[in-house]
Amino acid sequence: MTQINRRTLLKGIAAAPFVYAVAPRAFAAAGPRADIATPAGEEMLAIYADAVRKMRALAPENPLSWTWWWYQHFTDGKTSKNAEITRIFGSTPSTMRTYATEMWNTCQPHSGQNPHFFLPWHRMYTYYLERVVRAVTGRADFSMPYWHYCSDDPAQRGILPVQFRLPDDPVWGVLYKPNRRAIANAGQPIQMNEPSDPMDITSIMTKERYENFGAEIGFCRAMDSGIHGRIHVLTGTSVGMGGVPYAADDPIFALHHATVDRMWASWNRNGGKNPTDTVAFPWLNTQFPMLRENGTRVALRSTQLWSIQTMGYAYDSYVPRPVVAPTGTTSTTTLAKVAAQSPLSTKVAASDAMATLGAGATTVRMLRVANAKQTEVLGLDTDNRRTFLVMRKLHAWKQPGVLYHVYLCPSPNAPLEASSYVGNINFFDAEFHDHGGANSKLDSALGENFYSWDVTKHLENIAKRKLGSSAREMLFVKVVPGGKADANAKPMIAQMELVRQ
Repeated sequence: MTQINRRTLLKGIAAAPFVYAVAPRAFAAAGPRADIATPAGEEMLAIYADAVRKMRALAPENPLSWTWWWYQHFTDGKTSKNAEITRIFGSTPSTMRTYATEMWNTCQPHSGQNPHFFLPWHRMYTYYLERVVRAVTGRADFSMPYWHYCSDDPAQRGILPVQFRLPDDPVWGVLYKPNRRAIANAGQPIQMNEPSDPMDITSIMTKERYENFGAEIGFCRAMDSGIHGRIHVLTGTSVGMGGVPYAADDPIFALHHATVDRMWASWNRNGGKNPTDTVAFPWLNTQFPMLRENGTRVALRSTQLWSIQTMGYAYDSYVPRPVVAPTGTTSTTTLAKVAAQSPLSTKVAASDAMATLGAGATTVRMLRVANAKQTEVLGLDTDNRRTFLVMRKLHAWKQPGVLYHVYLCPSPNAPLEASSYVGNINFFDAEFHDHGGANSKLDSALGENFYSWDVTKHLENIAKRKLGSSAREMLFVKVVPGGKADANAKPMIAQMELVRQ
């Protein structure tokens, strides 16, 4: 087994024309991160392709290697972290073995970690990968381009860029991966044939809080479980972008996360606030370890990753705050006053069994809980609160490979209408993965996998239909696959609730 030391590290770096003692301020030569559909973005993409080729040629124990950065996110799903560390480093203690043990498989939060770590961890990952690209190519002006899959331009919206679809091209071929969905590598919109538009981020970009708040999903988790997970599932197979252990081996991964990061930076520019109170949110003190491009360890807290201005980079454009029509629901200020006078959340209905999803529509009965107020429509009241449909504890034994679409209906045989459509879910972060530690247990490795939607308007629409007593005691949630799911996935939703908040 090869053991790396400073001499072998520098030898690997010497393969690239780069003066290694570059000070951080030299990176100011880099321009803003650009859309790869622009000339500036395509120029950066060519540098990135060159870096991928050079990184793949380096030994996996080299912190500039492609394998190192793939494994920083998650190790190959066909084996385990411990097995890979033993294969690469042997059993003899070494500095790089220690670093790999600490840093590999630390993707947040897809194996039970705090859901609010998703954005800062991936920002840090993309930032230091960007610096590695500069190191191996000698291009201090490199900035990570982004894939603008939410563009209003039909030629871009949901379409994998052509540079990632040319396996035999001498420049771009290194960016091609066969383990993507056929429509992605064929240049078709990855959202085609879905009953809704998965590229729509309006509801995410209008979130008021970064963190989850009772039954209401916050911006960070909405990004993670929403557009982020949807792009993974719709782009790659379960052994590619569609599966956590393989996702970072696809060169499109970094550009996807640059896009996610751009959305977060845009949300901040539009007034969204990241939490800073370490007493109220002690998780802000957690540090994430990675290696700099010179092989030295760095560990940063979330609060050190809150601002792209502080980190020294920018984007060529930002997502404007969506203009949405008034919903008629109660204002956040009023809700805060109500919450101050009574419990924040009140559960009014729950599913009577775990939902195991199949090849077709799965119907789940929601029953009024004991002592919940009986109203004209289950969950609809006049107490100045909103009603949320909440799902928790999603799990799949394998990646299903599809999105699932959620409807709230007054009866089990109700048609699947646009007025009853709630949203979609995916199981990208709901498959058990071994983090390679002694405490990798199924119940602690999945996390809550929390989804919620404001369904107040859906209940109001049901009330308009004057169904009498039929909707007072029960409603029905229908979960429908947006394609043919893997028969071995057996995805499950342990809890469904209606919550007033």
